[in-house]
Amino acid sequence: MKKGNVIKKNKDFKKVYKYGKSYADKNLVFFILKNNEKKTRFGITTAKKINKAVVRNKIRRRLKEIVRKNLDSIKTDYDIVVMCRVRGMESTYKDLENSFIKLSKKTKLYLGDEN
Repeated sequence: MKKGNVIKKNKDFKKVYKYGKSYADKNLVFFILKNNEKKTRFGITTAKKINKAVVRNKIRRRLKEIVRKNLDSIKTDYDIVVMCRVRGMESTYKDLENSFIKLSKKTKLYLGDEN
């Protein structure tokens, strides 16, 4: 992901959680809020119940790669926080990617065709 497409500040995460809408499936939760910028920004988090830091970091690396690959297929002008649920801990890369695309389509943010 490019630097301009990342949510880093805690206040930005809290704003998306408080004012945004959430959509979920068995592996991921999307929190979406319209922004006034000309780009879509992503924040990636994991559930606090995933105890091992190694596992949390592995999931975050996978999600960053999924976002990077699909960034051109997502509408602009949104702040999106992608949170991995505990069940996502056992999921493969392909399962996480399918969940990401499914939720993107459910929220009508996905522009691309089926991969």
